[in-house]
Amino acid sequence: MRHWLAGSLVSLFAVAGCGDDSSSGGAGGEGGAGGAPVEEQIVPAPGGLRKLTSRQYVASIRVIFGDAAAAAATPPIDQASFGLEAIAASDLALSAAQVEMYEQSALRVADAVVSDPAAKAAAVPCTPVSTADEACFTTIAERAGRLAFRRPVTDQELGELVAAGVAGANAYDSFDAGVASLLALVLQSPDFLYQVELGEPDPDNGSRRRLLPWELASRLSFFLLGQTPDEELLDLAEAGELSSEVQLRELAMQLVTKPRAKEALSDFYSEIFELRGTLAIQKDPALFPLFTDLTRVAIAEETKLFLEELVWTQDTNALSMYDAPFTFVNEDNAWIYGLSVTGKAFQKVNVSGRSGVLTQPSFLAGHAHPGETSPTRRGKFLIQSMLCQTIPPPPPDVIPTLPPVEGGHKTMRQRLAEVLTEDSCKTCHNRMDPPGLALEHFDSVGAYRETDLGLPLDVSGESVGLGAFDGAVELGTSVRAYEGAAGCMVRQLYRQSMGHLEYKGEEPAIEAITAAFGEQDNRVQALLVEIAVSPAFRLVGEPK
Repeated sequence: MRHWLAGSLVSLFAVAGCGDDSSSGGAGGEGGAGGAPVEEQIVPAPGGLRKLTSRQYVASIRVIFGDAAAAAATPPIDQASFGLEAIAASDLALSAAQVEMYEQSALRVADAVVSDPAAKAAAVPCTPVSTADEACFTTIAERAGRLAFRRPVTDQELGELVAAGVAGANAYDSFDAGVASLLALVLQSPDFLYQVELGEPDPDNGSRRRLLPWELASRLSFFLLGQTPDEELLDLAEAGELSSEVQLRELAMQLVTKPRAKEALSDFYSEIFELRGTLAIQKDPALFPLFTDLTRVAIAEETKLFLEELVWTQDTNALSMYDAPFTFVNEDNAWIYGLSVTGKAFQKVNVSGRSGVLTQPSFLAGHAHPGETSPTRRGKFLIQSMLCQTIPPPPPDVIPTLPPVEGGHKTMRQRLAEVLTEDSCKTCHNRMDPPGLALEHFDSVGAYRETDLGLPLDVSGESVGLGAFDGAVELGTSVRAYEGAAGCMVRQLYRQSMGHLEYKGEEPAIEAITAAFGEQDNRVQALLVEIAVSPAFRLVGEPK
């Protein structure tokens, strides 16, 4: 179906949400200057706009218009910054090509709505008395605009949406064409494509702003559910039911029980543990003929099921991800564990000599070369993504690859020792390599090996903060005991909720959340709620 709106795309814009004032220091106690309450200590990040990620975009269309409309959505592919798409969505402006992709997606979704009886019935809660029935278009615009913009629609906006509907209906002598034009305009509005977090002046502190009720409802829903707030949540916001911490806590606890909360957290873990990239893992087919696309899919699903078991089924200490003695296998990944399993259904199995996510193939194979291991890659990922420590890039004159082996086969420990002679290289490698070398009993795809082509493996090591360890199991124990491991979990989820690296002024809030996380046995369900009820979650600074 053609639309009157085609070619008249609303201009889009972005406001960056992060600057040079960010900090990723370790979490600590709740202290602060003069022992002041946490809320008084917080200096929030600037308010602004942040683009919906593609998953949030599709999920939001599903909330507003249903499954058929969501299936028709074709948003641009997301980019990541600091390992999270949420941060890139705050920082990066749209290109002209991406703007056009949003226009085309809006037109497809609008067509899908008017073509699907169930979707149309929900989007058109009125019976038109004429092809260009303004009253019916007004009803449609009020509902669609409120859900899409996540706030009441202004009179001016209502007039523009109704005009688009009338113009489309008249141009093609079709009420459905008018509906599609109206909805396409809604879906191209910056108020739909961006989370608006501008707030209003805080009466208690003129240097910062408090989110408006519907802005808070949006931040809450996108964080916990990965989608726009539904009508019920918007009703609560407009009724003033999100004004106190008690109300927020009760609501957050309810939202965490919804199926969408599990999906949203799974999306987060897929980013953090790079599970979306398993299909791109390349292995030497001569060495690993069983490592097929079926295996690539299975190892990502294995880790997702493992994390779901800890967070949702057991609701246990999240640090168990580093030393839990079980995993999930089916016929496509069981061979890596030396197990014989039939069928596609995943089975929970105990595995000896392994230590949680650090010894699962999604991690081990994803951070190794096609034909050999990479202690540096494995260690770097652990240090940066799981412990939130910074590893600077190598100097520009350094080639970050090991030279070919000369004089017979050598272990990775031997090869690294031969080339790491420069002090500028040793500093970082002494942090990255020991944890990676502790995992050398696992080959390039994550299968256990006793030796490296007959050479004995030394898997002992020591790393700052982690102490001494000997092998994968002790490494997992060390990571779990590391005082910054829980704090890193808090930081990563906090960044996801806010769409930026934490600012120095947000540290009091992060410290308080980390303390509350520990008091609740480091359970992730509790952590989701604690972030949502933090004073920082309700505050923004002046937009830049």
